[in-house]
This record gives sequence, structure tokens and C-alpha cells, in this order.
Amino acid sequence: MTVSVADIEVRLGRPVEPEQKPRVEAFIQDASALIADYCGSGYREDAPGIRAVLCSEVIRWLAVQPGIVSERVGDVEVQFGSSASAQQLSPAARTSLKRYRRKLTSISLTRGPDEVLQ
Repeated sequence: MTVSVADIEVRLGRPVEPEQKPRVEAFIQDASALIADYCGSGYREDAPGIRAVLCSEVIRWLAVQPGIVSERVGDVEVQFGSSASAQQLSPAARTSLKRYRRKLTSISLTRGPDEVLQ
């Protein structure tokens, strides 16, 4: 994909800390792989919609702290667990990417009147 750390910085509205850049680059690669798996091979990698989804997924993953399974702001509640399932495409991302997936279609095959099976 054609997304860089600079693209993420523009969307965040702030520079990414130098110690966070390897994490952002890894997230870009992971999100690219998940998008490729979800969409298959029939899409343009430079499509603006795919770029937007990739960037938003990376930003969403950056907001999730490792080990935090759930967090609530009203009455402050934080739950820690062994794994938070952060690295998967969100339902919103999957909805946005549907138009880039290959569609299943069917075609009807009929024999002409002059054709015979041999």
C-alpha cells in the first residue's frame, strides 16, 4: 500500500514520536495485509477509499493500549486482560471495503438447439 507514517501524522494532526514510528510502520503493514486478505486481489492499491480505511485502522489501533481489554469513561472503569483483540478490521472498515471485494455472480449455461452431447 502507498501509506506512510507521514500520512498517519497528517490525519492525527501531530507528529508521531520517534520511538512510536516502528509501531506505526508495523501497524501499516498489518492493516495492509488484512485489507489485502479481505478484498482479495482485484482492487487498486492506490484507491483513495482503501488509503482512508488503512489510515483510520492504524489510528484506531494506536488508540488501544496493549493489555487493556475494556475502558469506560463514566465512573472510570478499566479492565486489563492478557490480550485485547485490537488488530482486526473494524465493522466500519469492512463495510467501507465491501465495494473493493470481488462479487459473486452466476452465469447461465444453455445448450443451443443444434448441439448434442457426445
